[in-house]
Amino acid sequence: MNFEQWCKLDEMLYVCQSDEECKQYAGLYHNEGLIVHLAEMKRQNSKTYVELFPNQDEALFLGAVEDIAYSKTKTHELEIHRLRNTDIISKKQVLNGVPVNWSNWRQFNSQEKEDSKRQEVFDEFIEKTKKISPVVESRFSMINQTYAEYSMIAESNLGYSLTPVLAYMTGENFKRDSLLEFVKSLGEKAKKPFRKALLVTSKELLNKDPSYYDDFYFFRNRIYSDIEETFAYLDPVAEVKRILKSMNFDLSNIQFDTESRKDKYPSPICFFVKIPSDVRVLYKRESPYFDFQGCLHETGHAIHATSIDNSCSYSEKYRISMGIAEIFSMFFERLSRNPSYLKSLGSKVKSDILIDRIIAKNNFMDLFFITFYTANTLMKIEYWEKSLTTEEASDLYSMLIREYVGLDMPGEYWLLHHILPEAIMYVPSYLVAAVRAFELEKYVMAKFGETWWKEKDAGKELRKIMNPGAKLDISIFSRLDTGSYLKDLCAVQ
Repeated sequence: MNFEQWCKLDEMLYVCQSDEECKQYAGLYHNEGLIVHLAEMKRQNSKTYVELFPNQDEALFLGAVEDIAYSKTKTHELEIHRLRNTDIISKKQVLNGVPVNWSNWRQFNSQEKEDSKRQEVFDEFIEKTKKISPVVESRFSMINQTYAEYSMIAESNLGYSLTPVLAYMTGENFKRDSLLEFVKSLGEKAKKPFRKALLVTSKELLNKDPSYYDDFYFFRNRIYSDIEETFAYLDPVAEVKRILKSMNFDLSNIQFDTESRKDKYPSPICFFVKIPSDVRVLYKRESPYFDFQGCLHETGHAIHATSIDNSCSYSEKYRISMGIAEIFSMFFERLSRNPSYLKSLGSKVKSDILIDRIIAKNNFMDLFFITFYTANTLMKIEYWEKSLTTEEASDLYSMLIREYVGLDMPGEYWLLHHILPEAIMYVPSYLVAAVRAFELEKYVMAKFGETWWKEKDAGKELRKIMNPGAKLDISIFSRLDTGSYLKDLCAVQ
């Protein structure tokens, strides 16, 4: 086997895995036995890479170790998914005649008007995290062992030892201390204006101070409740397609699944099944404005993948750092707060007062996002670096949420998050990408004006930036300027 043959085989395995897992996340029939079998094939192929081609490509080496870690723990991952839908389930509350479970919890919170019922479900679910906690701990322990197992090989071939955190930092092109400084600086600067805004917003929306069960995802839906009618008429998929077609994006390789199935994943998600020819967007309705935001976000992912040059190498197509992967999703999501774009939607959103309210609500949610993901990031880094147990991680998480978000939330909440108990890292990438997306918007506006989304040349420029895949040149538009980003949110006066 030569390197080119290895790449072709690995891509075939990736495509087969992604196709089956997409069905799983969509709440459709899927074959768990096949998922486990494909994971084992992926593990063996990744081991082959480490043994035969350790010096060929740093990103592929790191990716191979990550794939070995994920593949070895695939049965654990599937068990977490199963337990979420069979055991993280309410005995007291229902949604549309069906018991509230982990998958429809956010929809329930969006629709339920009685705080006591939301609290009841939250408390039930926190109590039931003890059913998934041992599986999460066992899985992460095996992942840690995998990185230790390949650390000496990495040191011999790459010049450094390997840990989950170091591998992530290297893939993101960050030094550990630099990333920590970036995250902590954002969180520290955002928490004071956020807490002030949280008290005001909670009084306005709920007529009470915020409680531990009023989490980020609850506010993300509820804060837009007074503008829902304005966006209720909007078909998110049709509108997103209209925008992108006006910029000459080819959408023929993107599939949209908007059905609301019982076991469908609760968050909008995009699968890069085969880059650039098969990309799938999944989401289910929660509230009109958030549905639109979510559709913009996931379609941003989709057009990024379909805009990558098919002649790019395997590494350039499939080993895109997470801090790059989230840029274009967040960039397109920002259209939902763009005054010129909102005015273009028609008479229902032409009012400057309404547009100012929409922007203020988004700024509040961005501050919530920063403080929440600062806590998420710091917990996850310490989890790996100190080899914490899930119980220790819960204690740390409760402290960090209190410090940055200002809520006395049970620390076990992290086990109910859609990313924290599954991904090795990932969460810091959202913060990095948020700043980069803000900078990309400023760059595009400077070149093509306030109504850039109408310009074919803007689409051409974006495709040019996306085209190289993992080799994308961040320096074209980003200096990671947190000052300007925070000032735009009124976090810095």
